[in-house]
Amino acid sequence: MYAIVDIETTGRSAQGQKITEIAVILHDGVKIVDEYQTLVNPETSIPYSITQLTGIFDEMVVNAPKFYEIAKKIYEMTEGHTFVAHNVSFDHGILSSEFASLGGEFSREKICTVKLSRQLLPGHKSYSLGNICSDLNIKINGRHRAYGDALATTQLLEILLEKSKDLGEIELKEGTQVRIPKMPPLLNPILYKSLPTTFGIYYFYDAQGEIIYVGKANNIRQRVLSHFNDKSLKERTMFEYIADIKYELTGNELVALLFESAEIKRLMPKYNRAQKRKTETHGLYVYENQNGLLQLAFGKLRASSLPVQTFYSLGQARRYVENIVSQNQLCNRYSGLENTKGSCFGYMIKKCRGVCCGVESVDDYNSRVNELLRDLIIKNEDFFIEEKGRTDDEKAIIEIKGGNYVGFGFIPKSDTNNSYDNYRIHIQNFEHNSDTQRIIRTYLSQNSLPT
Repeated sequence: MYAIVDIETTGRSAQGQKITEIAVILHDGVKIVDEYQTLVNPETSIPYSITQLTGIFDEMVVNAPKFYEIAKKIYEMTEGHTFVAHNVSFDHGILSSEFASLGGEFSREKICTVKLSRQLLPGHKSYSLGNICSDLNIKINGRHRAYGDALATTQLLEILLEKSKDLGEIELKEGTQVRIPKMPPLLNPILYKSLPTTFGIYYFYDAQGEIIYVGKANNIRQRVLSHFNDKSLKERTMFEYIADIKYELTGNELVALLFESAEIKRLMPKYNRAQKRKTETHGLYVYENQNGLLQLAFGKLRASSLPVQTFYSLGQARRYVENIVSQNQLCNRYSGLENTKGSCFGYMIKKCRGVCCGVESVDDYNSRVNELLRDLIIKNEDFFIEEKGRTDDEKAIIEIKGGNYVGFGFIPKSDTNNSYDNYRIHIQNFEHNSDTQRIIRTYLSQNSLPT
């Protein structure tokens, strides 16, 4: 419930002023449910400049109730409700001061329609109540009178509530102004509200209709919102150009990851960097040396050898090997990271188990390398992965052939023909590369391997 309040006083600041008129309108988020208004005897004279502004003069309030006579009514009407005002610090501050003069306290959760209007209704030259209402065709019957201004603020609040719903049905309450996302200036907020909250990929377009970014999400609307809230330079720059958003549903995260990777390579969007590179130049290899030890090596791709992994640069390959060596306590010397004799540096700092100096046996070391390779290499067979579809009536299928990713498709659940040929006709082919290999390998490491 919202308590929309407007107060007229003997001055223009919140300090030391007395109330001459007050209006409270209760609103349940849909409609007005109660209201109260009264002149108030300030027990002091009203300056002529204030009378000129409000039209309230001393003779008007001489028989009006004093604040202590209406204090209980104001307290009870606003209790438990969100206090709303245009420049809320003024009205709330006045009431806090009046209650303090009676030896009491007044504190309510509050929201300011000035701050919310600046955020939800950008582009206006002025956000004073008179100007913003004029821009929005809200008629104020009695400007600078408590009820007229309170009613106009109520109508403004209704617009702000509707706008907040367009941005994700966010309830307005204290602090909301920092939680409601700022929309890109070229984007219609209705587009954001229409985004689904499920798996898929999404496309950001600029005003010329060019795709500038492709992303994947488990919850498309929430992921898009995270872009708008991101304060990094890249995101803030992209924010200014987003004029349209489109999406494709995938039904599950695996297809979303694979589809995103393919679309980034196909479209080469301006603000996608991680997967733009297309040519893999280096690989990770494994071979058995003359002592029967499984040794890792990385370098340029060789036509005669099949790599365990492929990379876009030597630096990327080296960083990858450094990571798996560290995680698995492998030997730097037998992983292409050191060209030394005797114990490697990793053994000296207790990161290697000592195969390089005879502490660990060749068999034990090879067993650990083979265990690692089982995680790195996709099973060299033909199979399909089944996942959730875009609707409850279908399933997604991902084809792996000879250990390589072929593509994905969707098939009705009612189709009981689970033969290879029937599945194959539903598959859309995509490129197999190190990114798809990494995606599939990660998925298989976390899920049961197809049989």
